[in-house]
Amino acid sequence: MQTSDDLIASKVPFARRWRVIDEIDLAGLVASHATTDRLCTWLEACADRLPERPDPAEALALCAELEGRLLTHIEQEEQLLNAMFARDMADPLCHILIDHIGTCHSACATQAHDLIGALDPDAPGRRHLCAEALGYTMRSFFDGCRAAMAFEELSILTLADKRLTPAARQLLVRRLATSCR
Repeated sequence: MQTSDDLIASKVPFARRWRVIDEIDLAGLVASHATTDRLCTWLEACADRLPERPDPAEALALCAELEGRLLTHIEQEEQLLNAMFARDMADPLCHILIDHIGTCHSACATQAHDLIGALDPDAPGRRHLCAEALGYTMRSFFDGCRAAMAFEELSILTLADKRLTPAARQLLVRRLATSCR
């Protein structure tokens, strides 16, 4: 079965030839954003339960999701966007938006590493944060991650504009409507 990250990766070699961006071209990215949003919701529930911390099994599962899902996805997503908009990079707006998306990805990755360090019960030199600091770290991550995904989706709508098929535009708009609840 093909994962959302596989769908993203499979589109990268063909992106330079894209004139029109169809729903299938964005399906992997949107599916990955939905999965990442579920991770954010899980972290939000954990933050709401503080000062009760996640038990070791849940903490390890969260760390695995942060490491496996988010950190590996970022590189594939940046490759997709850079390929999708490669011919538009001379446009200052395109360059600024793609660069800002990369900055947001770096911030999310850094915060994910901080969370892994704070949550992983097996991490050498684990930093035991007080409940308030852990809650702040979690909330900073999921708020920032959700904002970054919405910015990315809005950027695609802006940059792709008339290249988007109606189905692709509708997919992005539905995703934004879900994420901006």
